[in-house]
Amino acid sequence: MPGATASYFETNNFTVAYTEMKAGAIVPIHEHPNEAVDIILDGILEMQVDDRSSLITTGMMSFVPSNMLHGAKAITDCKVVSIFYPKKTLM
Repeated sequence: MPGATASYFETNNFTVAYTEMKAGAIVPIHEHPNEAVDIILDGILEMQVDDRSSLITTGMMSFVPSNMLHGAKAITDCKVVSIFYPKKTLM
């Protein structure tokens, strides 16, 4: 993803990812069978889930149900932790 770097680990049951996004970086609209929780450690992220768009800022969380179209855009530089259940193989 241009403008972003990520690291992650998997357990038997879930995946945790840490992503740093530069302002303007975009996560294209997509879906997956995993539920996801995104925790904003720093910055402002515009999160689109289904047909709703909202700004989430430092200390806030966003939930994405399984098989739901979603995407994001970094409004400022962001640091985000994402938790996927069940585990999502990222590589």
